[in-house]
Amino acid sequence: MKDGFSIETQKRPSGLTKHLALFLLAMALVESSRTLTMVQVSLYLNELGANIGQLGLFFTVSAILPLIFRILGGYLSDSIGRLRALTIGSIAGILGYFAFTIAPTWQFAIIGPGMLGIASALVYPSYQAYIADNTAEEVRARVFGLSETVVTIAWIIGPPIGGFLAQNFGYQFMFGAAVFTYSLAALLFAGLQIAGRRSQQEATGRVSVESLRTSLRDIFALAFAGGLVTWVLVADGIGDIASKLSSDLMPVYLGSVIGLSKQGIGLLDGIHGIALAATMFPAGYLIDKTSERLGVVLGMLLLILSRVVFGLATGFWGFALSWALLGVAVSMFQPAISSLISKDVPQRLRGVAYGFVVTNVGIISLPFPWIGSQIWTRFGPMVPFFTSAILASLIIIPAWFKLAYTNKNASKETPPATSDPAD
Repeated sequence: MKDGFSIETQKRPSGLTKHLALFLLAMALVESSRTLTMVQVSLYLNELGANIGQLGLFFTVSAILPLIFRILGGYLSDSIGRLRALTIGSIAGILGYFAFTIAPTWQFAIIGPGMLGIASALVYPSYQAYIADNTAEEVRARVFGLSETVVTIAWIIGPPIGGFLAQNFGYQFMFGAAVFTYSLAALLFAGLQIAGRRSQQEATGRVSVESLRTSLRDIFALAFAGGLVTWVLVADGIGDIASKLSSDLMPVYLGSVIGLSKQGIGLLDGIHGIALAATMFPAGYLIDKTSERLGVVLGMLLLILSRVVFGLATGFWGFALSWALLGVAVSMFQPAISSLISKDVPQRLRGVAYGFVVTNVGIISLPFPWIGSQIWTRFGPMVPFFTSAILASLIIIPAWFKLAYTNKNASKETPPATSDPAD
């Protein structure tokens, strides 16, 4: 039982319900807070007196904290309920952006990524688990695709708005806008939680060291048993390694080797975002109608093609094709991975599972941007992109044979929730 409704006795919805639509709106507001500010943070800290080394420390803390907290955040989501965890996470996000707003020095501003790390750890496992809990299997991939479309749209429109606010009203106003949008998200999460409690029973989840130990033991057993979850970790890990090996080098290659302008590079990133937003839902629909393993394999094939095209391209439209292919690759891959986890992991472990996968994949792929830079230095600037393609190809055949979800796993899943659930 989570956030006040009985999952065990009722039927899960087969489409986009009112509550799920409000939930996606709340997630769009969460992402808006991030996208309004992310690209401006380094400039703001520089204005507060941070040098290059201090900026590196700041962003290292920003990257590591979510990895440390995300499994714990997933456990709390499983224990206290998705919406309650999302509400608490949103409060942490509000405090994080408020710290940026009032920061007198860059040292004070480091409170921001600390609180945002807690927010991320609670929000993102709960977000994925909430969708899995409240959708039928036959439409789950397309709903994951729809949710990612909403998030991507926020990434397309948020940075220009944030830049406009910072340019015309100042950074404090921009971070204040992020506080406002995160506050609206928190109100929506809390409202959905209250609506669920009014119509259903109270949740019974308990937080304890023993239950945390049990959850971790169970998820480690699933992860290393050699079954579907193991192969999801392998596929996601190899995909992330292949991507991170060269993704941070792409703008550098375009600027220093090809001579593309900053505006041109920004336009390519915009093309990537448009391709991502346009194909997420259709990709999820295709996965629902076929299989998750098809999504993973097509995603890897498109990633390979994207990197090969990038390495061979000489003009803007060749790079634009590569960027667009990368967007479609993510559209195929991400809903398939999220859907596979939801189907093979018991509902009581979904939050931990989503946190566990992201944490482990993030740790494994952490050194690969640096490794990619070393390959560039030793062997030439095009080599990292072809190396990414070779790495991605390693998972295609194993993925096709090992990522087949079968109905025998459905017994692990708790029976569905209401047709218009609050959580």
